[in-house]
Amino acid sequence: MAARIDDLMVLGQNISKTDLAKYLRDREAVLPRDFGGLGDGAANDRAAIQACFDRAAADGKFAVIPPGTWNVDAGVTLGGGARGLIMQGVIQYTGAANAPATVLTLGDGGTTRNGEKLYLNLQVTRQIQSDWLSEVDIGILARNLDSSLLDLRLVSGFTIGLRTLGDGRGFEDTTLILGRILNNRYGLDAHCATATAWNTSIRYYGGHFACATGINPTLDRFGVRFSRQAGAYNNHNRHIFDGPNFELRQLDPNVAIPFLNETSGTAIIARGMRMEACSPIAAQHTGAATDCEYEVAWAQTYAIGIDYTATATRAGNAVYNRHRAPASRLTRLLAVIPNLRAAAFRHSNTEIGVEGACIIATSTTTETTMAALSWNGLDGVAATGRGLLLNANRGVAFVAQTTHAKEFTLAHWLVGGADGGRLCVRPFDGAGTVRENQPQDVLASGTTMQWDTASKSWQAGAVMQDSSLNRRQTVRLGAGVAFAQIGVIGFDGQIELEALRLYGLPEDAPAILYGCPSLPAGTRTLALETSWDLPSLGPGATANVDVTVPGARRGDFADASLDTSSIAFVLDCHVWSNNSVRVTARNVSASTVDLAAAPLAVQVVKRRVV
Repeated sequence: MAARIDDLMVLGQNISKTDLAKYLRDREAVLPRDFGGLGDGAANDRAAIQACFDRAAADGKFAVIPPGTWNVDAGVTLGGGARGLIMQGVIQYTGAANAPATVLTLGDGGTTRNGEKLYLNLQVTRQIQSDWLSEVDIGILARNLDSSLLDLRLVSGFTIGLRTLGDGRGFEDTTLILGRILNNRYGLDAHCATATAWNTSIRYYGGHFACATGINPTLDRFGVRFSRQAGAYNNHNRHIFDGPNFELRQLDPNVAIPFLNETSGTAIIARGMRMEACSPIAAQHTGAATDCEYEVAWAQTYAIGIDYTATATRAGNAVYNRHRAPASRLTRLLAVIPNLRAAAFRHSNTEIGVEGACIIATSTTTETTMAALSWNGLDGVAATGRGLLLNANRGVAFVAQTTHAKEFTLAHWLVGGADGGRLCVRPFDGAGTVRENQPQDVLASGTTMQWDTASKSWQAGAVMQDSSLNRRQTVRLGAGVAFAQIGVIGFDGQIELEALRLYGLPEDAPAILYGCPSLPAGTRTLALETSWDLPSLGPGATANVDVTVPGARRGDFADASLDTSSIAFVLDCHVWSNNSVRVTARNVSASTVDLAAAPLAVQVVKRRVV
């Protein structure tokens, strides 16, 4: 039967109970056996363990769990006054599958800082597998750790295996060494409970996140989750994982995903992930998380992606597949205008365009097609010494085919490196018709995209600037978007744009559309081919034909060519009205000539801006 130190009979004339008690209290470590614990896998040792933990916390010592299986029927807490915990045995919770408990709590909650703690070889298991229906069912809860080391060997059978908690203050600057994390719905849960808490700057090494076949097969499971209470801190950032292994047993209809991010944090970085028996998804994002990187070292498919749910509001995250043609994941430059001023041309006397891109407008429009909303040139654009000055409702955009390619990065540069401009994206379906206000059509990395009904476009909710770390934008497009304009507009006022670049992923080679018959924008050269049957012309006589060249304007250079072997004619050509070009043939020979019908080619070239 368990006994307290003060009740022990001391055998030996030179040793008293008082001396023995003092000896035990003077040791660097406190053991549950000092308080009658057995660790035999049969007795309920909860009271002995809690007494051990209370003494360690009160005296500022290490608690030690010796070899053996130490059963508990409820949770135990090691307060923040203790230096740490060293486990050689296993704490085993004996509750039923539907009887949740937080079994081992480390550190004080509230606003207490639990700094410079050492927790080694932690092992906590459930005797009966949890039904995963309660998030109060937690194997290990570590609170408010700061500059500490937590070494986890085993946690098994819970809804949440290990929860790191920022309570009334933060969980930060701590290193976790992870071992076997088995049969938990959420293996590791980085959590915040209050608005004054935080969970940031944590390093993780290793970790085998696994579920056995048949464990709660209808329920989704995740290796690592970033979560919070309603209204609590939402910016979990800089969590770095090295070499985690995930073997989560995806069994239809469940999903088995290594990372679940329900926050708006940044820089969740996983290096060298192994994914076996998982869904083909490295991470599921439900909020505004961005700048996250998931490097997959091995998986059963190369088609690993990020799942953005309907509540996600940001993109800007990446999966790097290192196990299948890793070089293919390097970014590809798809389109570049390194000098907009040099690429500018006069579409008309009052309108300016840019080679390789279209001019876009965010003014109210009734147009609904890609061709009608991609302008070869507009007013409200003026050339400066180094760039193009765009009015607030004017912009420059690339037009990309996005049937398969869905992720792009847009980089822009204003003269002098100034901040300014906003991202503008207009999505189209396969027929080139605007997709109006379709949820999840457009996500961006550094801002929330907002639908503007008047201009039928998605516009960034914030200006692009260095101080907000949103000058460079990643754009993710929805499944139904077949074409898209991706560009920059003034919005907040005029911007002086100098350079524009668009990047993508090399496994896709999307077409950048400009200067083609279906989209005659972004080009200085317009062309037409037709046939002309000249009448019989005497010496010195002339004949005219008017042809329609869409986009031609007065002042454009024009030229014509007639496919004939005759040297009796010369051709003149000029644009005399919008879209209309007059070709004049003059007989320069001394005799009458009557030619058969011949192919006529007309070319119109826009003037460069000088």
